[in-house]
Amino acid sequence: MLSIKPVVIMGATGTGKTKLSIDVSKVISGEVVNADKMQIYSGLDITTNKLCLNDRHGIPHHLIGAISEITDDVSIPLFRSAVTKITESIVRRGHIPVLVGGSNSLIHGFLVDKLDASLIDPFAVESYRPTLRFQSCLLWIQCDEVVLKKYLSRRVDDMVDAGLVKELKEYFDSVSIHESVGYSGLARTIGVPELREYFAGCKSLCDSIKEMKSNT
Repeated sequence: MLSIKPVVIMGATGTGKTKLSIDVSKVISGEVVNADKMQIYSGLDITTNKLCLNDRHGIPHHLIGAISEITDDVSIPLFRSAVTKITESIVRRGHIPVLVGGSNSLIHGFLVDKLDASLIDPFAVESYRPTLRFQSCLLWIQCDEVVLKKYLSRRVDDMVDAGLVKELKEYFDSVSIHESVGYSGLARTIGVPELREYFAGCKSLCDSIKEMKSNT
């Protein structure tokens, strides 16, 4: 029987989870498994802040841009099944799975011993103490709020410089109104609802970018 002992990196957006996952993987011979809901979908690489190949430093990455059905949410059972197979494959190669992302619900769904469908939000239940199915190393990254806000504002500016507006224009041109105003899939990505109003002529680009920074 395979002994799966994943490293799990969690934390708020912009705290450095991605960089830490690369650094950790270099040291422990790890392979990164993405647990960010938006980065699982293909498309909007700048808007979802996907890591480019050069910045992965040769570390294998899994579940980045893996799903093309942009209007559907990734279900927790589907994620659990997919990541279980991926981590088993990683362990068979003699490497260590490094799970990283900001989607706590997906990480919980993978780690917990038994999924309880009756728990809509398990994190809201104070007495909830689930049994994990793997011996895991959980790392939470904490960052000063003032420092984080400044960094996130700068990161959005960098994304705009990298072509975010052009990317979103192409996205809106390629999807239906129903898809772009939905509440699932890529339509939930920060940047999509904010820039939608700009392209509809209802808000200036400056105000849309400010709103995106506020929501990041």
